[in-house]
Amino acid sequence: MLAYQSDPLRESVRRLGRRWTLLLIRDMAFLHLSRFGEFQRNNPGLTPRVLSRRLAQMQEEQLVVRRESRGVVRYRLTPRGEDAVFILLAFLRYGTRHHLDPGSALPTERQPVDLFRRRRVHEGQARAGPLEP
Repeated sequence: MLAYQSDPLRESVRRLGRRWTLLLIRDMAFLHLSRFGEFQRNNPGLTPRVLSRRLAQMQEEQLVVRRESRGVVRYRLTPRGEDAVFILLAFLRYGTRHHLDPGSALPTERQPVDLFRRRRVHEGQARAGPLEP
């Protein structure tokens, strides 16, 4: 195997760099969205077909888990998906430094992600503390 073929950066970009993936992670982590319709409304141009495929791929890659209860389907980040939040934070920092119009303010309608909130891990146990890098 050639060195570039086992490059973790290349593999991460291949998986997370698919169109809409990071924005869906953003929606779950920062905006606490969890339903198909919420994702679609928050991302103009995202068609139901593409959203369905992307969520299925994210499930296969263990970035999100799909839960159904009483006919209501919700998606949430897995620990692997939560690891990608730190990538989004780096993008946010870069974007606010280099692409934010000086006269504009950041949207404040929703609360930013609380990295110290209680969260559930796969085994169903609650755990307090920061998300692990």
